[in-house]
Amino acid sequence: MNSGKGELGYRPGVVAVFINDEGKLLVGRRSGMDAWQFPQGGVDLGESFEEALFREALEEIGSKEFKIIRKSGSLISYDFPEGMAGKMAESYCGQKQAWYLCKFEQGQGPDLDNAVDEEFDAVAWVDPAEALAGIIDWKKSAYVAGLRQLGLTEKD
Repeated sequence: MNSGKGELGYRPGVVAVFINDEGKLLVGRRSGMDAWQFPQGGVDLGESFEEALFREALEEIGSKEFKIIRKSGSLISYDFPEGMAGKMAESYCGQKQAWYLCKFEQGQGPDLDNAVDEEFDAVAWVDPAEALAGIIDWKKSAYVAGLRQLGLTEKD
């Protein structure tokens, strides 16, 4: 847990790793930033991880027409960096997430015009190594762990 964060806990969340037939992964560019990430979000009170996964996908990438291929074996956590501002950092020390490998149903895909919020302003299909290269430093170890648990990168 981050020092200076007191007894704050981790926000429960989900990460959706979409894979296509070529083995590429879907990443989204955060609106107004040069930062890329997988679709992700928090689990609301009374909501299951799977319910959160489908809700977040609709909110962020405009589709809930997909199937779950597999789920991470354990929750993967990361700490927010010291000095991070905002409501999330004031309420939690970081996030603890279930990772899901997902595949869109035939003929379906991301549709930012149908997204409920404007979290992403672009999406791209990239190789796993490229996805890792574009992740902000303080999330990188969680991304490596998540992709390993989903069988998408080599084990140490």
